[in-house]
Amino acid sequence: MTENEAFFQNENADVEAVSRAHAVLQQHGWAPADDRFSGACAALLMGFLRGDASTDIATLLPRAQEFADRPRPFLPSRSQTLDDPSRVSVHDPGRTVTWVDPKRIFPSPGREFKDKGDWTRPDEPTEFRNEPVLGLAEFARRIAAERGDLSGLTKLLGPEGEAARVDLDAWESPLGAFFRVNVNGNHRATAFAILGAPCIPAKVRWHLGPFRASSSTNLADDELLYSYRNLLHSYGVASYPDPEDIGTHSDRIFSDWPFLIDSADTAVESLAIMEQTIGRRYYGPIGRVPRELFDNAEALIAAGKRTRKALNRNQRSFETGGLSGLVRTAMSGR
Repeated sequence: MTENEAFFQNENADVEAVSRAHAVLQQHGWAPADDRFSGACAALLMGFLRGDASTDIATLLPRAQEFADRPRPFLPSRSQTLDDPSRVSVHDPGRTVTWVDPKRIFPSPGREFKDKGDWTRPDEPTEFRNEPVLGLAEFARRIAAERGDLSGLTKLLGPEGEAARVDLDAWESPLGAFFRVNVNGNHRATAFAILGAPCIPAKVRWHLGPFRASSSTNLADDELLYSYRNLLHSYGVASYPDPEDIGTHSDRIFSDWPFLIDSADTAVESLAIMEQTIGRRYYGPIGRVPRELFDNAEALIAAGKRTRKALNRNQRSFETGGLSGLVRTAMSGR
């Protein structure tokens, strides 16, 4: 028996363990492939494939369209100038095998879904098509039709089932973890999501910061980025290395909200995508910024401009009156 076959057959878990694994996956988006969760997650997946996975193409096709059209959030790359070991102590910084909720996986950037006919039937003649959404739905149907049979799954998912472990990059947040396909696996991850599978095995590389964000390209963009990032920096959402040049210096950013660090527009869009993905709205504060402010990019920029004005007033008060002048300004409420 190969390592990958053993991975899928490790299903020994009682009802309570399976329920606990499901709760962890729902809350955090992933569960470690260790003695506590691996058997329960395998049982959860195989039980789903044997019973609840739909093989109705009419049901799967609109789901495939939904996932093919799903917008993609901003997910930052790792900083190129600093690698703080304190930020990777939570997880092994290397690639670790993990059980992942497939609906939290986004396709790799710049790679579109393709259709090569019924490409899941390599031993049969196929007719070329250009219907990627139909191809995704058919692939999901074929996976479901195996009903958890190991030999069928290994044939569909790659030699010895190796391809079932899609390569993912991962980012943690207060909403749980979110993932993006690293090199390949867009079709496999999406097919499991279309089915509504509770989890799939993946090799994960965690990105916990420091992060990079984009730099402005003109003075107008620089002003918008400066205001927005000053708001995040001032109210504990993210830490930028140089607040005096926050629009153009894009490296060495720390944040528990990595998908918010780039711009007001991408933050509003990304937070909405993440909340839709997990099926609930986040109601707590983000740093010290009210959640509702992130419903509108213009409101975020306006709040950033007000923050900058307040900081400038405080700076002038400090320069002209020293610490006592700053205290008087703070007490006056101006």
